Amino acid sequence: MNSNKQNFINKIKYRSLYRGSKEMDIFVSSFVENIINDLNFNELEHLNSLINLNDEEIINVSKGLLKVNIDEKIINLLINFKKK
Repeated sequence: MNSNKQNFINKIKYRSLYRGSKEMDIFVSSFVENIINDLNFNELEHLNSLINLNDEEIINVSKGLLKVNIDEKIINLLINFKKK
């Protein structure tokens, strides 16, 4: 794997663990761990944008209540993950 991609993956994983509230840390980091190895670099950029939203925005996106400029694949993965 390209070291730049791996560094980016590591950055995303770290950010997903330290968001602010413990509940969202657990939810977001579990989601990231579940999907991150199957994404290409462009999708990783969208995932990075998603995890940098605030907690309320992520919750609303996961419920389909908020539209954001993030790849539909990532949004659908989040919505399906929340249903589990």
